[in-house]
Amino acid sequence: MRSTAGRNLLPVLLLACTALVACRSPTAGNAAPVTSATPSAPAPATTTTPEPAPATSKARPKPTISKAGLNYFFDIALGSEYGKKRTVVAMWNWKTVSIRVHGGSAKSRSCLNKVIADFNALTATTDLRLTTSAADIELHFTPVSKMRSLNSRYAKGNDGFFSAQWNDYAINRGTVLIRTTGISEGIRCHLIREELTQVMGLMRDSAKYRDSVFYSRYTPAPTRYSALDKEVIRLLYSGAVEPGDSRKTVTAKVTVKK
Repeated sequence: MRSTAGRNLLPVLLLACTALVACRSPTAGNAAPVTSATPSAPAPATTTTPEPAPATSKARPKPTISKAGLNYFFDIALGSEYGKKRTVVAMWNWKTVSIRVHGGSAKSRSCLNKVIADFNALTATTDLRLTTSAADIELHFTPVSKMRSLNSRYAKGNDGFFSAQWNDYAINRGTVLIRTTGISEGIRCHLIREELTQVMGLMRDSAKYRDSVFYSRYTPAPTRYSALDKEVIRLLYSGAVEPGDSRKTVTAKVTVKK
């Protein structure tokens, strides 16, 4: 069965934080939450200048979402599993978020391309884009034995892991680690979809829906977005939601289907 390791929020400066999340191996025990209070180093400069997401027009219609979709959004988008309690949205507010890939088989990269295409098809303000230069998200396909060297906060026993940093709840840097050995291509493809989607701001798991990529058990490990997953992603990057939005603020910005 699948459980999740700690997602920890660590203060860097005022409202500058790091979030961590991991997907446990089915044979691993529960990992202790990360408790290090060492401030994270500032994100290194990249070769690209991020463009802000398009400004939201006051006349723009409110996005429409089902009641179940909105409730699931609050389950997934507000907060983290461990560490400081966060009750507001953390998300990227750039037009393009770049990803540099390290390693990976042809099948893994094909799965990644599919995930990126699926995600971009759902978003109105922010797209994912692959690059070969320094990037906003560094994605590593790697054996478990090397994960700690790639991210010092990696918790032993996890097959997938991400960390994200933000200022004023606007994410500006991310790392994703995906296990390369000892798991099936199907599990790996699921981890790619889950971890990459979570580093975009949908950071929590839920035990409610088995067909969701955010399902908190290790199986059935879906490799496509469910209908509710799509609603949640559309809302986060609809142009209506902003970093730091609370449950009350988000509710006021949407129209709930009858």
